[in-house]
Order: sequence, then structure tokens, then C-alpha cells
Amino acid sequence: MSLQQDSFNQNSNSFTDSDNSTNNTIKNANRPGLNETELANDNSNTITFSETTAESEQKTKLSTNQDLEQVESPSESDNKTYKTKTNVFKKYWWLALLGVLLVGGVGVWQPWSNTSEETTTESEPVRLSVRTTEAQREPIRAWVSSEGNVQAVSYKHLAFEVEGDVTYITDRNGRRLREGDRVESGELLARVDDRELLADVSQAQAAIAEAQQNRAAAAAEVAQAQTQVAQARSQVRQAQAQVNKAQTGQNLAQTNLERYRLLVQEGAISESEFGSRVSTAQDAGADVSATQAEVAAAQEQVRSAQAQVQAAQEQYKATQSAITTAQARLTQAEVALEGASLYAPFDGIVAYLNITEGEYYSPQIVSSQLGGDYQGILNRIPMIIIDPSQYEVIVDLAGSNGDRVEAGQPAFIASEANIRQSVGINATNPAFTDSDSDTQQELPIDNARARGEVFAVNPAISPGGRAIEATVRLQSETTGDIKHGEQVLTWIAVAEDPNAVVVPLNAVVYRDQTPYVFVVNPEGIIEQRQVQLGIRGITQQQIVSGVEPEESVVTQGQNRLVNGAQVKIVN
Repeated sequence: MSLQQDSFNQNSNSFTDSDNSTNNTIKNANRPGLNETELANDNSNTITFSETTAESEQKTKLSTNQDLEQVESPSESDNKTYKTKTNVFKKYWWLALLGVLLVGGVGVWQPWSNTSEETTTESEPVRLSVRTTEAQREPIRAWVSSEGNVQAVSYKHLAFEVEGDVTYITDRNGRRLREGDRVESGELLARVDDRELLADVSQAQAAIAEAQQNRAAAAAEVAQAQTQVAQARSQVRQAQAQVNKAQTGQNLAQTNLERYRLLVQEGAISESEFGSRVSTAQDAGADVSATQAEVAAAQEQVRSAQAQVQAAQEQYKATQSAITTAQARLTQAEVALEGASLYAPFDGIVAYLNITEGEYYSPQIVSSQLGGDYQGILNRIPMIIIDPSQYEVIVDLAGSNGDRVEAGQPAFIASEANIRQSVGINATNPAFTDSDSDTQQELPIDNARARGEVFAVNPAISPGGRAIEATVRLQSETTGDIKHGEQVLTWIAVAEDPNAVVVPLNAVVYRDQTPYVFVVNPEGIIEQRQVQLGIRGITQQQIVSGVEPEESVVTQGQNRLVNGAQVKIVN
């Protein structure tokens, strides 16, 4: 009986090992990805399980043998009972074998079942999680932004040009003038002590009056001298007429004398009568000499009168020069007097007021700040008047952007914080947005503090700042709370497409310096497309070619994507 039992146990162990080996082979056949080392480890695990089962069965065998030894008895009276039990065992041995097979099968099936499930799971494709949005057809603009300073188109720094105590500041309804008060063009706003300046003006006016009197006297002398010249010239003409008359008489007397000389020779007349004719001719010659002397005297009178005229004219010029000098002094005194007062240059409002009545003012207070801190000037200059009806912004543009900006381009005033809040830009990475909306406004134009257009662009680059200065004129009806002197962020639209295909900026990735967009097709498969880029906005990028409107593009999770990858959208 002991030998039969050992044979049974050996057969059972052999079947169990064979079954384990078979199950292990089936399990490994369903796991094609295992290498030789993994197969060896898997077989080792199976053998270990079989050995454990064999040890359990060995213990059962020993217990059974012990029971059989107890059943066996040297007493012949028990032989009948012993044989009966042996026959029963032989009859039902297959039941024990079935139990062993069931125990071994359950132990082998459990790990094989788990392995099958793992194999099934691993064979399914893993879908990567991505976020997407749809490409849209909408307007887009390219922007150039820069900080700039707001200033009124018309503003004036008012400062006294002379030193002295402030003696007057205009008031408003009995109170002292202050910032924000409106003023009218030409209105006297403030004044320093001007008594000495008034005296200088009076003295200059008196000097002018005296010079004018001297000029009048000189003019009279000139007129008198000119009259004397005219009289002398008249005398010259009269004397010349007498000379002409005497010359005619002399010529006649000489002619008669020659005729009478012939008559005397012929004896027609007497010598005494001829002598009378000689005397007449001599008298005519004397008359000519006398009248010529009178002409010379008259001409000398003319020269003397002309000299008097010249002297009188020089005196007149001197008096005229004195008048000019006096007028210059008067003008200087009047300017100094005006420099002691501040007048409103146009209708506007008081932006700065840094003086009070009774304090001493000196121009050095302001000039000491020239070339230094502009804020220091604003704090020291007596008064600044601005016209709040129109403002402009002076911006410094990088040299690379200067060629993109030109007069007439639209411009908007909006703070960076307002833009980020309106379009949902993440503060740490402007390329990503916090909003789940499919579309993002390119710029909060509707929420802009003010709008206008580029008025002028300086063609020269500043030597120190290496920047190009541009002036943006703001529309008066949009200025709202814009203040003179405020620093603002100015956005200039340098390019525009009203009907562009756009995607978020973070939808575009670069590989080998080539732009791509990952498009998710309806089956959830990635299509990696090379795209042609157009206008770059603040949060969006124009796609000229490569993407169509309403196609889903990946905005997050592109790093692990390849063409043909399967994805799961987790918007």
C-alpha cells in the first residue's frame, strides 16, 4: 500500500509540473513583448509555484502514510479491515487526483489571468491630453508699443524775468488763484514789485520827448538853411543876368568903336567924337567885370547856405538817433515791466502754481534747474498754463520700429494692466491666456483710455537714446481722464488685415526654425502642418496658409506631439 501511494504522489506531482509548464507557455505566448530574461523569470516563478504545491502534497502524502501505518496492524484479526480500506482507496483514488488538479489549476490561472489583463491594457494606444481652440477669421493688427509722456498741444511755462517780491496774484471770487482754475487770454495773473521798472519806463519816455524836441529844432534849422540856399541861388541868377547884359553892351560898344575907327581914318568924324566912342567901349567892359564879380559873390552865398543846410541835417540826424535810443530804452523798460507780470497766453487752466504773495522770487531759482531734473523745474516755475482741449503723446521708438511707424496710423492709449485684464494674458507668460474663450481680442480698443493717430515721426535718431521720436495726437473727445505730464503706454497699429485667419500665439511651435501648427482632425489624430505666418498680434498670430477657419489647433501640450499621434482634448 505504501508503494502504491508513492506512485500516486509521483504521478500527481508530474501532472502538476506538466500543467504548470503548459500554463506558463500559454501565458508567455500571449505576451509577445517579453524578452528571454523576462521569459526565464516568468518560468522560474511558475516552477517555484509548482515546487510549493509539491511540498504541500508531500506533506499530505506523509500524513496519509502515517494514517496508513496506523491502519496496518500485525494482528491477523485486522487484516480483513485493512484489505477493505485498501479496496476503498483503490476505488476512489481519482477523487483525490481531481482535488489536487483543482487546487493547482486555480493557483496557476490567477497570475495568468492578471497577466492577460495587463497585456490587453498595454496593447491599447495611449492618447495624450491636449488643449485646443478653433482657428478664427477676424481682423488682426500688428502693434508697436512704447511708453511716452502726455502733454497739452498748447501749454506755457510762465516765469518772472526779473527778481522781486511777489506783490499780486489774481483771485477767484475772493479766494487765491489755485491749480485747476480757468484763465482767459491776456488776463493778469501775478506780478512782482515793479516800481523801479515803472520809473525806468517814465525816464525813457521823457528822453524820447526831449529827443523829439531837439529833432524838431534841427528840422527848422535845416529848413532855414535850405531857404538861404534858395535865396543865394536866386542872387546868382540875377547877377548872371547882369553879366549877360553888360557883356552885350560891351560887345555893342566894341563894334561901334571899330566902325568909328574907320570913319576917323576916312575923316568922316572928328578925333574927339572917336574918343567919345572909345570911352563908351571902356565903360561897357567895366560893367562886365562888375557884374561878374556880383555873380561870384552870389555863388559864394549859395555855397555858404548849402553848408548850413548840411550842418542842420546832421543835427537833425543826431536828434533822430537820440529818439531811437530813447525808444529802445523805453522798450527795454516796458519789457522789464512786462517781465514783472504774468499774463495768460490763451484760454486754459492753471496746471502748476508755485508762488505766494509776499515771497521773494529770483530767475535763478528756475535757471538752476535747467539741464537737470524736469520735475524740479515743475516744482519751481511760478506757473504753468495748459489748454486741455487737445493732448499729444511724445514717444521714443526703438530704431528698428521707427521705419514701421508713419503719420496717419491709428494709435491707442491703454495701460498694460488693462490689456492683460481684458484679453486674459497670464502675467508670467503672455503667450498663454487664462481665458477659456476660443477667441481673444487683439487689443481692448473699446476700453482704451484714449485714441488718436500718429501726427509726426522724427526722421533723425537721438544721439544719446538711439531712439526715434514720434508724436501721437489724441482725439479730443476720447481723452477722458488723460492728464498733462502723465506717462502712458501707447500702442500704434503698424499693420492690419480685416479678414485674417488667426490662432493664439501659443498654437505656433518652431522646430528647426520652421513654424508648425498641430491640427486635431475629427478622429482625434494630430496633423503636423507647416504654416506661413502673417501679422503677429498681441495674443494672436495670422496664418497665411496651412490652417483653415474652425479647424481645431493645439494650444497646450505640443511638446510630446508628432504627426499621426492620437490625442484626447481636455478643454
